[in-house]
Amino acid sequence: MKKLRWLTIIIGVLCVACNKGYDRMLENREYEDTTGVTGRQPKILFLVVDGARGESVRNAQATHLQMLGDNAIYSWNSLSDTLNLNATAWADLLTGVRKEKHGVVKSDFSDNRLSQYPVFFKYIKARMPAFRIAAYSASDSLGKMLITDADVNRTFSNDDDATELAIIDELKVDTAGLIFGQFSQVATAGKTYGYDVSVPEYKAAIQRVDDYVGNIMNALKQRKNYAHENWLVIVTSGNGGPHELKPEDDDGTILSNPKINTFTIFYSPRYMPNFIDRPYTGNRYTGKSVRLYGKTAATAVYADINEGKEDLNLGKTNQITIALKIRKNKTVYGDYSYTYPNIIGNNLSNDWWKNTGWSMSLETNAWGVHYGQNGAGFNMVTGANISDGKWHDLTAVFLNRDNKRFIRLFTDGNFNTEQEITSYGNFDNGSPVTLGWVPANVVDDNRWLNANVTEIRFWRAALPDSVIKAYVCAEELPSSHPYRDYLIGYWPCRDGFGGVFKDQSEYRHDFVIHGAHQWDDFNDLMCPSTATNLAQLVPQPVDVARQVLNWLQIAADTKWQMDGRVWVTSYASL
Repeated sequence: MKKLRWLTIIIGVLCVACNKGYDRMLENREYEDTTGVTGRQPKILFLVVDGARGESVRNAQATHLQMLGDNAIYSWNSLSDTLNLNATAWADLLTGVRKEKHGVVKSDFSDNRLSQYPVFFKYIKARMPAFRIAAYSASDSLGKMLITDADVNRTFSNDDDATELAIIDELKVDTAGLIFGQFSQVATAGKTYGYDVSVPEYKAAIQRVDDYVGNIMNALKQRKNYAHENWLVIVTSGNGGPHELKPEDDDGTILSNPKINTFTIFYSPRYMPNFIDRPYTGNRYTGKSVRLYGKTAATAVYADINEGKEDLNLGKTNQITIALKIRKNKTVYGDYSYTYPNIIGNNLSNDWWKNTGWSMSLETNAWGVHYGQNGAGFNMVTGANISDGKWHDLTAVFLNRDNKRFIRLFTDGNFNTEQEITSYGNFDNGSPVTLGWVPANVVDDNRWLNANVTEIRFWRAALPDSVIKAYVCAEELPSSHPYRDYLIGYWPCRDGFGGVFKDQSEYRHDFVIHGAHQWDDFNDLMCPSTATNLAQLVPQPVDVARQVLNWLQIAADTKWQMDGRVWVTSYASL
């Protein structure tokens, strides 16, 4: 009976709950059904504006192109191939691989490998045979020499007006799937008058093409089935054109090459804006410094520390970090290749290989540290290439580990190499610590230094890798540096006057400057990014093919060996 009574109570409670309703039910409101979005047909409009420098397009008041940026992944600093050749640019855009693969490096397309690396239209047709592809090129050579696997392929003898009308007519075709269009007049104006927005004819040509883009976009949105279609619009230039930049606009990197400065817009009405700005290219480093150079004692400009040099001894087991900033200048042969000139060290012998001492020095296009002891031999450990005329930060760390001694080299905070030096013993020899010329550097014209050196730092400690990297690109040593108390010498070498490089550590061992020196102004980049790294941070022509295939949900086969990447952003709606 007791069990029956509890069962009756439970049933009653459940019935009350049924009558009451669910507290967690969704409230009554209007919801948008977005499931149909996934059924929209993906389509592509792909427009190429030859010779349009990205920075000029940005400054040309190109209204329609600017408006696309509200729903686009876009950049005014994308980069094309360094050949600055139309044929190469077109091949990059339409094959998705670089010239090293497709082989288009001549205007006549001779000796190409397009059979192995075809226009990506072929890949679309292989997966979707019924997908309509139409190509309209102002340039006859583009349509006749490169375009393949298109249902329509027409050229217009550099008549951009006719190209625009043909594209608009194609947009009226219900089955249009991928529409390609190429315009020539911006490149023609640039070649005739100059490739900069300050040139009226060049600006007018950009604005004219911008009008084309506006007309074409209006035609696209007027398509009968537009609401059921999913359009990706790509507008880009395959290359820029030559133009002399103002000194303040030239950072010396690949980004300051007007010939390869382009613009890229990937537009979809569903995209949130994603502006790809000009990448960081390094810290701006300014001040006054002394150029260290010279072949003989009578003509050389160098500096040394004689009094108190013992405080800078490396000894046999001292843990020491030596760092400095250097800008190599060209040799008398017009290059940056040097044969072991001393940057800083105590090895003054004419026969390094039989001498005790150490020397941070230049080695061909790189740098390194010579070290040795008479009787134990001499050796060298080599760092990275620094032959670009830019400021670089070099660090050598002498440390003890597991009862052994090692030297580790870093260039711009990046670890280069490590070498055991235990058997070489003590590097002290009683010679002054010398910056620049030493008697050993008189063998040939590449054996003497020609460089500016600043921010010399000696620590009585082996700095960790993380600390080296964190502070490597600072203009000067901050008071907050975690190893500031371990300094046994700090010479900014940017005093701007006088005959010494003052030591700002508590040791006060100044470098005395010898020779007819002068303090020269400098305003340069420090710790610049490499050209390869910079190119990866902005869109490139080879990216377009991958972007198109991704939009059409065609997975790129590894056999195609495509070089590009896919750029992504958030969606405003789904």
